[in-house]
Amino acid sequence: MSYTLEGHNQFPSKIIYLDSRDASSYLSTNSQGFNMNSYFQYQLEEKIIVPDNMNCLISLNGATIPYSFYNIREGVNDKIDFSITENGTTNTASATLKIPAGNYSAISLGNYLESAFPDQSFTGYNAPLGYDFTLGCDYQPDSQKYEISVAGAGDDSAKVLVLQLLFNTGSNAESHARIELGFRQRDVIITPSTAVADRTSDNVIDINGSIHGVYIRTNLVSSGTLDSQNGTFSNILARIPIKVQSGGIIFSEPQNNTHKSIVDLSNIGILTIRLTDERNRILDLNGIHFQLGIQIDFIQKIEPIPLETKESRRIVENYQEEYGVISNTSSGRLIQQNQIIQKQQEELQRYKERNKVGRPRKVGRPKIKP
Repeated sequence: MSYTLEGHNQFPSKIIYLDSRDASSYLSTNSQGFNMNSYFQYQLEEKIIVPDNMNCLISLNGATIPYSFYNIREGVNDKIDFSITENGTTNTASATLKIPAGNYSAISLGNYLESAFPDQSFTGYNAPLGYDFTLGCDYQPDSQKYEISVAGAGDDSAKVLVLQLLFNTGSNAESHARIELGFRQRDVIITPSTAVADRTSDNVIDINGSIHGVYIRTNLVSSGTLDSQNGTFSNILARIPIKVQSGGIIFSEPQNNTHKSIVDLSNIGILTIRLTDERNRILDLNGIHFQLGIQIDFIQKIEPIPLETKESRRIVENYQEEYGVISNTSSGRLIQQNQIIQKQQEELQRYKERNKVGRPRKVGRPKIKP
């Protein structure tokens, strides 16, 4: 839906520029207990009063957001459940590898997994493995996939070891890094004799699989955008695509913001701002602040069409009889209702003219001609 604001709009637009460092209060903390600058509330010293006959159009005027959040995030996509077994035995050890939060490339993530998987000192093993092994996680730039391999090492170099990546049956299925590794939701079985095709990523890896855009959410809107995650209208003000590398600045400029949400408010005194990913998970900017501008335009409220009355039905019937038009469609009904409104206004005007009372004529003695 589009709106024309120029010309007849007597109330100028207002823009609220917000800096997260000026927040009245922060509404969330990270795992270390520090405030998250990406979720805050700001209270205006002077409320914005909305005239009774006006609605507001809320839109994003601009934003500068640091790309300081990570593509591997704690509790989102930082775990891999796995088990390792000697082929032909029941001696199985299970563990959960937790990847430290950070911004990884395809190569650096593969290098970390190669060093972390065989390291039995990290937290997460349910029992000592009892096996020495090496893991290969080679990124193939042509196919953009990982090739994963496993082999015994040291005293166990002659043993046939079976590695299972438990992307389906693992206890941390909701926070696995399987999308980043390019696997579907299935348990992946890898042995030294497994064919290359069966130990290669199912899909192209998506190292930024947990976030492709920044969503700005606010308490000012509730029905302007539909979120496919829930299938309902939501409090999303805008979505900003990520076009820079980590460590850069994500910009949104006024000419790129064309969406406006219409809301019926009496005043604006408190603003709540939240930055999330596409699954409504709060982004941790890791202590860095961001800025944005919210634009508020004013438009006249649309008067509701009056309910049908006996008099309006008579006008419609006369109209249909005069022009021979009968319509049961919604558009035809709207035309008829507009005709009703117009004729009612015309009759009201004629009534005023008929009952117009002017200044009474001065009464006195008649003049006598000389």
